[in-house]
Amino acid sequence: MALSHRVERIAASATMAAGDKARRLRSQGIEVFDLGPGQPDFDTPEHIREAGIRAIREGRTRYTATAGIPELRAAVADLYSLREGVPYRAEETIITCGGKQGLHNVLMALVNPGDEVVVPSPYWVSFPEMVRLAGGEPVVVETDEADRFELRADAIAAACTERTRVIVVNTPSNPTGAVVARAEMEALAQLALERGICLLLDECYARLVYEDVPHLTPLCVGPEAKSVTVLCGSCSKTYAMTGWRVGYVAGPRHLIDPMGRMQGHTTSNACSVSQHAALAALTGDQTPVHEMRAQFAERRARLLPRLQALPGVRCVEPRGAFYFFPNVEALLGEHLPTSTDLASHLIDTAHVVTVAGSAFGRDGYLRLSYAASMEVLEEALDRLDRAFGELLDRS
Repeated sequence: MALSHRVERIAASATMAAGDKARRLRSQGIEVFDLGPGQPDFDTPEHIREAGIRAIREGRTRYTATAGIPELRAAVADLYSLREGVPYRAEETIITCGGKQGLHNVLMALVNPGDEVVVPSPYWVSFPEMVRLAGGEPVVVETDEADRFELRADAIAAACTERTRVIVVNTPSNPTGAVVARAEMEALAQLALERGICLLLDECYARLVYEDVPHLTPLCVGPEAKSVTVLCGSCSKTYAMTGWRVGYVAGPRHLIDPMGRMQGHTTSNACSVSQHAALAALTGDQTPVHEMRAQFAERRARLLPRLQALPGVRCVEPRGAFYFFPNVEALLGEHLPTSTDLASHLIDTAHVVTVAGSAFGRDGYLRLSYAASMEVLEEALDRLDRAFGELLDRS
């Protein structure tokens, strides 16, 4: 049978593929040092797990409203109202099957065939594919390593045309950890208001910001930006809940309502048990979040100098999330011409899993997750040190 053109345009997820290869090696009895996962290595906090167990025991295992249980939608509205200083109502939120579905649903609701969506690069692997699934055209705007990969509003503005419907903003960024500065966010908000363009914020790592830099949204300019702002959040990274699959979106009511109709014909509601666990996450004790962030910050501080000292490597310090995005161009050559070849070589020879920068729109780089124990991270860097040294000796 013939496949749709839509499916034929979509590439497989490189991050998922790296995880699959790591699992295959482990099944063969090979010890693998996995720096590929985009998920915390911590357990879901106890009070959140208990809320899920309690929901099962109380029989909260049936369909919920498509847009989510009222208590959780209200909690999301309260979260954004308090954080942004701009009022949100429960009706302006929707609960989704993970942050990924939230982003996908927004694009499906806003983008028509031929519309353009501006995507800064390096980008999360799914952004361009989601745009293509919606029938749109991703317009990639490069950021500069010398500028810490920070987004510049003037570059975004130069890429916008009358066909631009959405600008994707991922802060902190996956894979670079870059955080959007206030002046740039304010300029983006003004651009969106002037041209009627949606600013779609992926806030998956909003609580994982280091140094003395704030996490900002377009609402930093005031409540007038609410009409062009869509905030997509997730419990996955903040609360170590990747497998629970709970995300949420806050935006204008005229967008949220059709997203609910669309979700009603795809997944229906997010898992009922997971929603009750997410409610406990958002409204309960936030101490585990602070503890996880502190451990990620410690790993970043300890490992960055080691990474920067590896042969053939240079690396910008990430300001958020839990990834390093080192430049490895000096290691590429006739034997390993691309970062994809290098990542494959590292799995096969050093048994270290990384993700090729080409998956994020930037060949010549690797993404390394530090969401792993210090023992795993230290051994992985030892192995990379030897592997990179050998490659340079051969060149």
